Amino acid sequence: MTTPPKADPAIYSVMRENVLRMQIPGPPVEGVRLVLMDWIVGNGTASVLATFDGTASVYLSSGGGFIGGGQRHPEIAEAAKSAVKLAQELLPAAMKSDAKVDAFELPQGDSVYFYLRTNDAVFLAIAKEQAMAAGSDPLTPLGGAMQAIVTGYRLARQQASSK
Repeated sequence: MTTPPKADPAIYSVMRENVLRMQIPGPPVEGVRLVLMDWIVGNGTASVLATFDGTASVYLSSGGGFIGGGQRHPEIAEAAKSAVKLAQELLPAAMKSDAKVDAFELPQGDSVYFYLRTNDAVFLAIAKEQAMAAGSDPLTPLGGAMQAIVTGYRLARQQASSK
């Protein structure tokens, strides 16, 4: 029996940076093409990716994560599409607040970062985790939509392990 290779934490920053800088293939889509949510979990950071076509991934700063769920599980793909639609509603406010960014910092303290990628730019929206938990931050619905991706992966994993 072979042991799976140990997760490499160096891959996290590469995957995260690549997804925020890449041009997403497919037909031109006005507005948000992808959302990346970053938040502090334990001693690291988790990043959840959602794209307009249903691609969804979870990257962990420990080097672990999950990719490809949107292609295999319709509920994960739908959660990703739903998150992008919600982000589209937030885009005008993000564009007005001069939140266009070229560097992709990680959140500090109790902040949750949402990167909204269009064809031409990346915008950053920041929420406080406590305000989101209380439902008082305007980004709370988007945080919930991104958490639905994490839940989808967890449920898919449970189903696979019960077979």
